[in-house]
Amino acid sequence: MPAPRPSLARTAGRIIAIPSRAAIYVGAIALLAMMGLTVADVVLRNLFSVVVPGGMEMTGLLMILVALSTLAAVELEGGHIRVDLVLQALPEYARAPTIAGGLLLTCATMVVTGVMIWAQAVYLYENGIVTGVLLVPEWPFVAFGTFFVFLFSLALLRSFAAGVGAVARLRDPRAVAILLAWIVVVAAILVMALYPQALPFDLPRETRGLAAIGLCFALIFLGVHVAAAMAVTSLVGISILISANASLTSIGTTTIDVVSDQTWSVVPLFTWMGLIVVASGFAEDLYRAAYRWIGHLPGGLASASTVACAGLSSIVGDTLSGVYSMGSIALPQMRAYGYDMKLATASIACAATIGVMIPPSLAFIVYGMITEVSIGKLFMAGILPGILFTIILVSLITIRAKLNPALAPRGEVSTWDERKQASARVWPIILLMLLVLGGIYTGIVTPNEAGGLGVFGALVIAAAMRRLTWATLWHSIERTLLLSAGIIVIFMFATAFSRFIAISGLTQQLADLIIGLELGKYQLIGAILLFYVLIGMFMNALPALVLTVPLFFPVAMSAGFDPIWFGVVVVIMVELGVVTPPIGVNVFAIATMAKDVSMYDVFRGVFPFWIAFVILIGLIVIFPQISLFLPSLM
Repeated sequence: MPAPRPSLARTAGRIIAIPSRAAIYVGAIALLAMMGLTVADVVLRNLFSVVVPGGMEMTGLLMILVALSTLAAVELEGGHIRVDLVLQALPEYARAPTIAGGLLLTCATMVVTGVMIWAQAVYLYENGIVTGVLLVPEWPFVAFGTFFVFLFSLALLRSFAAGVGAVARLRDPRAVAILLAWIVVVAAILVMALYPQALPFDLPRETRGLAAIGLCFALIFLGVHVAAAMAVTSLVGISILISANASLTSIGTTTIDVVSDQTWSVVPLFTWMGLIVVASGFAEDLYRAAYRWIGHLPGGLASASTVACAGLSSIVGDTLSGVYSMGSIALPQMRAYGYDMKLATASIACAATIGVMIPPSLAFIVYGMITEVSIGKLFMAGILPGILFTIILVSLITIRAKLNPALAPRGEVSTWDERKQASARVWPIILLMLLVLGGIYTGIVTPNEAGGLGVFGALVIAAAMRRLTWATLWHSIERTLLLSAGIIVIFMFATAFSRFIAISGLTQQLADLIIGLELGKYQLIGAILLFYVLIGMFMNALPALVLTVPLFFPVAMSAGFDPIWFGVVVVIMVELGVVTPPIGVNVFAIATMAKDVSMYDVFRGVFPFWIAFVILIGLIVIFPQISLFLPSLM
């Protein structure tokens, strides 16, 4: 098999980069417009009792541009979410063709999706469908979405070409054979999705559903994009259960319904706010203040980074932001004081998980969107567990440092003037926290509106303090679009996946099975928690939530669990996976920042902190009001 020219994939990448860059500008304009609309609506409504006409419907249309504009750019950066555990274990002759085969399947799936979205755009155009208030035609926005999905397909084709080149350079017949087998598998999957009657044998309905679920997990563990794996499962599953037409229609309608839902604006808006806060240096101010107060205690520097992560969590909705910001600030200081680097790195990796408990939390947004539970109440439910977890972590660090002072020597004692000066610098974080959480708690704003206000407040404060440059602003917008696209594309297909789960009857079968086992409530929650520990070892938090909540939520509700309490427990458990081997994305992230510390040593450092997770989960299970008290006051 002659190797293609080495520059072919790179040339294709440069060509695709031109429209991809233009698409980013379109997304940036839409993001700015969406933030402006949200802030204007809140201000006018609360000060003058006037609403922006058509604000919600325009936010929904703008979300199509925000969510889809950077799909191709994310692919060119290699940023789409995948689980590569099995890939890493394969020999090179099997790994390279498996990557290429997965990319071919993803590309084919996105082409099918693009065709069906285009059919939606044509339908909207031919029927003259417009928005309800402003009478804005909807088809141009959906047509733009089609363009972005096809551009994503071209980027995937470019990645596939690079994969084929990698196979060719191996000059190994086994690699070629595996690639050809993948091509046959992709063709077979497309045939099953488009012509289910071609299935050579008949399967019972239950078996078809289980087979489709098995296909989904197999594809995910073989490194196929998580979004594509769910899309393929939905296409094949609904097709063999109902019909190909129903399957294709589901993909076309649900994807647009998801990205045009204005509720999803919380993802880019809170992401943007967090990026502005970190880029403006407010996270460093937070750490310095915490250090001044508790740095002199046993393990004080590690405890200070934990407290700072908790404070940062009120602004940033994910864990990796905490890892990168605190890792760059606190690690050098802990190293200078002679900290055991296993403890230093592990404390930051674990403390960053507080970000999914204290709002705004992307994990709670995801859970709320899947289950239709109030996101505002979920946000409130996470506050006390987040504070409690912070106290547990700090106590654990202090006890360990007290028992073995060599692990974490004390820092210097700060004067009261130093403490006051450092504390005075954290007012931007406190103000933004009050603006976001106070607005949600009092009901003055929705979570979406709180995100818009938070972005506007962060921009104004950072600009007033001269910590925001045009380059920083543009970088924050670009990163927001890239991160949001990587998240929302999963939920484009998670909705279709959930629909397939409902049609297959698997949730009812699972519920019947559990009822037949006659498990008590605590036995049931124990089994679910154990499952999340196991799946967290092999899958990141986001895919774990998307794949499992549609299965377990109905079971938990039939057992009588509170949906908000169950959400808190599930989110904590999936986040345990980010510090659990062999995946542990937080561990991977901190290991890239402490290059002299092996991942093995970081994982060794993490294990004692499992005690904190066990204590937290135990307390929330025994005392549910820890998570339900604040929501009950809303």
